[in-house]
Amino acid sequence: MAPRRLSTIGWWAATLLTLVVLDDLTFGPAFWLISLLGSPLAGFLTALAIYVPAQVLLVRAGTSDDPHAIARWFLDRLDLHRRFEGIATREKSLRSRVTGGVSACLLSVLIGGVIPPLVLWRHGHGQAFVRRLSYVTATIYAVEFAVIHGAVPGLL
Repeated sequence: MAPRRLSTIGWWAATLLTLVVLDDLTFGPAFWLISLLGSPLAGFLTALAIYVPAQVLLVRAGTSDDPHAIARWFLDRLDLHRRFEGIATREKSLRSRVTGGVSACLLSVLIGGVIPPLVLWRHGHGQAFVRRLSYVTATIYAVEFAVIHGAVPGLL
C-alpha cells in the first residue's frame, strides 16, 4: 500500500478510537459493572433508560436559546476541538455527511445520537424536526451502546 493510503487508514482508525474513548470508555464502565454484578438485561435496560432521555434532552438544550449549565458542559464536550489535525479533519468529514434525516440516523451509530440532529439544526433545519429526529437517533445510539456496554460484558 502507498504511504498516503496507510496514513489515511491510520487517521480514520485514530478518529474512531477517539470517538469511542470519549463516550464509551467514559461512561461504559458503569454499565459493565451493572451487567457483571446484576445481569446483562439489567445493564442493557439501565443504559437504554439513561441514554435515550439524556440524548434527547441534550438535543433539546442544544436547540434552545439558553441551555442550562450542565447541558452546556455536555454540549461543549461534544464540540471539542481535536488537537491532532488528522483526527479533526476526519471528524469534520463525518459530521459533513449529515445532510438529512436518513444520514443522521445512519451516522448516529458512529457519532452518537446528539451530534447528527445538532448538525442539522446548525444547517438551518427546523427545531421541531430536529427534536423529533433526536428520538430516533438517540434510540439508535442508545441501543448500540446498551448492547456493547450493558449486555455483552455480562455475557462474557
